[in-house]
Amino acid sequence: MPTATLKPVKRAAKGHNRFCGPAALSIIAGIDTAEAAAVIRHVSRKRSVQGTSNWEVLRSLALLGFKASSAAKVDPLNLKSNPTLAAWLKSDERDGKSLYLIAAGHHWQVVQGRRFCCGITKDIVSIRDEKVKRRARISGVWKIEQDRKVALTDVLPAKVKVKDPEAAARRKARALAAKHDIHIETYRSYDGFNTIIVWGQPDVCDDEARDPFYGDHYADDWADALERVQAYVEVAA
Repeated sequence: MPTATLKPVKRAAKGHNRFCGPAALSIIAGIDTAEAAAVIRHVSRKRSVQGTSNWEVLRSLALLGFKASSAAKVDPLNLKSNPTLAAWLKSDERDGKSLYLIAAGHHWQVVQGRRFCCGITKDIVSIRDEKVKRRARISGVWKIEQDRKVALTDVLPAKVKVKDPEAAARRKARALAAKHDIHIETYRSYDGFNTIIVWGQPDVCDDEARDPFYGDHYADDWADALERVQAYVEVAA
């Protein structure tokens, strides 16, 4: 089975997701953070991706062709009994060649040898870099191996084109957005279909507490885009 390799976070040109779950998928699979968030949304059925569970990340990796096997003894019910990241890095439970996905301090991070990457560092750094939270206690560690090559278009369901069935939702979304200072972007995505990004009012988007889609502004379709626009209208009311 081929060894997976550590990569820097691939930031999406548009629709970048800044949270650590999509970043971890990007580091391991080499896809950008918007594509990674799309895979997690497909797995979780969530409208937006912020915090991610172990199952959501591991299932997403499996769909992308990666095998994950547990590589640390942890007690999920008593985190204080688990080793810190620094202690695990020094332990005999890992080798210097394999790629490891680590959950520690409510944060996803990836390590290979003495190299480290996560959504905070974005670039590959030393495991002794000051941005590495070495005192955080681990809640899970998985050795990652590439099981098979998978195209992203084989993971995400294809959108069937019919005679513009979303026309009504598109018209309503655009009209409502124009009236309430909400911005909608569309562009041709990797799978050949239009991708829709909905940005709320500037004062709402700058406030994490008020933005219901903070960190993930991708809409699945025009019906979803309309619901997002309506949500922004309600927030600003």
